[in-house]
This record gives sequence, C-alpha cells and structure tokens, in this order.
Amino acid sequence: MRILLALLPLTLVAGAPAAAQTFKPAVVDADISPLETLWHVRVALNVAALGCRDADEATTVAAYNSLIRRNSAALTAANAAVDARYKAQYGAKWQDARERDMTKLYNFFAQPPAQAAFCATAKDVLAQIGTVDQGALMAFAKAELPVLEAPFWSSSPQDQFAGGPASTTVVAVSAAVPIAPRGF
Repeated sequence: MRILLALLPLTLVAGAPAAAQTFKPAVVDADISPLETLWHVRVALNVAALGCRDADEATTVAAYNSLIRRNSAALTAANAAVDARYKAQYGAKWQDARERDMTKLYNFFAQPPAQAAFCATAKDVLAQIGTVDQGALMAFAKAELPVLEAPFWSSSPQDQFAGGPASTTVVAVSAAVPIAPRGF
C-alpha cells in the first residue's frame, strides 16, 4: 500500500507568537528626510481630501486646497527631494520605483477598515496645519505623520489590514494517509 504523508490542521488555542504581536507591515516611510516626511503627510491628507466623504467633505477639501496653495514652495521642494532620492537609489528606473512606492503609500492611507478613524485624524491635522508657520512645517510633519498612520496600526496584529479578527491560527502535524486502494 502506498502511503502519503499529509499535513492535518489542528486548531491552536494559544495566542500569536511574540514576533507577530509586534509586527507592522512595511510602509514607505522608514529613514526618510524631513522634506520626504512632509511629502508623506501631503499624501495622507490628499487621500483624506479625496476619500473622506461625509458632511464635512467640503471643509476637508477646502482645507487641503488651502494647504497646497499656502505651502506650494515647500511642497515643490518636498516633491523634488523625493525625486532626488529615487534617482540616486534606482538610477534610470527611478520613476517606476517611485510610482510603485507612492501607490503603496496611497493605498496604505486608503484602507477601508480604518477610514473612519483616519478621516477624523486627518481633519484634525488639516485644521492644525493651516495655522503652522512655514518655518515650522517640517517639524509639524515629523510629529503628525505617526498620528496620521496610527489609525492603521491595530492594537491586535490579527486585526491589521483585515477589518476584523484573523482566522484561527492553525498548526500542522503529519499523519500517514493512504492515497490508493489496497492492492494497487
């Protein structure tokens, strides 16, 4: 008789391993300059202006447009800093790499499970940024980027990016299982 070693799932009652409890997916904001941080804040607030559809929508869009007009020189410099980093890191293929990473960044801030909390946070940041002196803009961006990201970091690693609890943890064990009838 031929026997195949198969994996049979068993439900695990214990919690997630320690490594999973501290897991945070990579976001495209590790080791970035102050100008790049400002650009990432602009991305988050752009997502809010486009995606936070509620009774305050007009106010959110107006605050975002005011941010763009009021800080156009700083945002142009931030965009140039992002371009320079990608050119230095990726050479001739810098635009593809930048588009890939910026798409990831926009998608990060557009995750549906956290939109209600993100929109509330983004509206607060938009209200504050309108009063920030241009000389303090980089420091403000550095302080507020983690605030804008916070709604997406669940206190439970099983809930991150899932909109609810993850499925039950499974452990596999081996067992002998016949794969053909006797006599074959």
